[in-house]
Amino acid sequence: MSAALFDLALRVAARDHGGPVPRLLHNPAPARDVKVALAARRTGPVVHVQAVGPDGRTETGTGPDGLAAIARAAGCAGGDLSTGPTALVDTPATLRAVAGLARSYADPTRCAGIDVAAGSALAGWWVERAAHPGTTAVADVLGTTRQRYMLGVAPGEDHAGAWRSALSVPNVVGGLHIWHRAVTSGPVLPGLDSVREDDDWLLEVTQEALREQRTWDRPESLHLAAARLASRCDTADLYEAALLADPLWRARGVHTGFVCHGEAVTGAGQHANRVTVQADRLDTRLKSGSAVIGWQGEPMAAMPDAENRFSGEVFATAVEDGALTVTIGGLRKTGYRPAAGETLTVIPAPPSVSTIRSRRSAVARLYKRRFSWLSQGATPTAARRPVPLAVMIAAADESQATEN
Repeated sequence: MSAALFDLALRVAARDHGGPVPRLLHNPAPARDVKVALAARRTGPVVHVQAVGPDGRTETGTGPDGLAAIARAAGCAGGDLSTGPTALVDTPATLRAVAGLARSYADPTRCAGIDVAAGSALAGWWVERAAHPGTTAVADVLGTTRQRYMLGVAPGEDHAGAWRSALSVPNVVGGLHIWHRAVTSGPVLPGLDSVREDDDWLLEVTQEALREQRTWDRPESLHLAAARLASRCDTADLYEAALLADPLWRARGVHTGFVCHGEAVTGAGQHANRVTVQADRLDTRLKSGSAVIGWQGEPMAAMPDAENRFSGEVFATAVEDGALTVTIGGLRKTGYRPAAGETLTVIPAPPSVSTIRSRRSAVARLYKRRFSWLSQGATPTAARRPVPLAVMIAAADESQATEN
């Protein structure tokens, strides 16, 4: 079975069930305490904004008045962004329309009132963090629904109207609150705490700029552009790892190659630090050098705590007698150690948050150095260096062997 056939089976099950069926048991969209339903559309040069806060009142406006409407709905018309509300949208076009408007009034000195400046700063925070999966700043309810549930219709036909009908959501802006509650029940995906910390950090930076009457929209230097790109890539990796904490997603991952499931033919024992897993499927994405974690049981079983898991590194993969064998080494000497004959589930290890933080700090230091090749934006020039004779002979031997 492939992942496409797995998804097709879910669509058929949803059709037979007469309603949505789950793709995830966990909530993939963490949110904050306060939520603001948001809709915006551009008509020529004019942006029309509608926002509904926790009190249920619909605030409307165009241009700068639209930004003020956002601030009123979020309860930050006085300039205090507080803990930052989550924006609920049903299409990315909403944020695209708001983004240009917010940047036009990013400088508080150009705003008619503090409410306009606050709405601009809040919208700017939403737009920046929306590019990070698992953020608490923005919840695309349509994207979240498609991620967590499957509808029994042909691919591409699960549009917003179809989901509103299936979930009995009224077709008004305030209905986004009902829609969001319907699809975000249950425990949140684990492993996304660092994404929220990044949300909090940027919110504090935005709040400080607003408090000091400075623009929140800084010019994009090389350092800032690199930091934004790295942040998005890191968050995407963290989110992909978090998805594998969900048992239903792991069941699908068996058919994408991200989850290896098989029998331990060579156990770690008491003193060995290697285990060999034999799997029937050959399409694994685990390769030599990949860090992995694993545990005893089926992919659909609950993931045990760290004490009852093993971790290591893929040393080798091979196909023997039509079966895939994956050799995992570097196992720790304490905790769970797989034994021969046990059924194991192996997945890629999640990224290390501390490693991500240290890498960001190192890159930031390089950009701040005056004569760093990163800060100058120039590729390092090639330099001639003496090469040991043994290296030249080895390279010549390899080249000759390849030609033969």
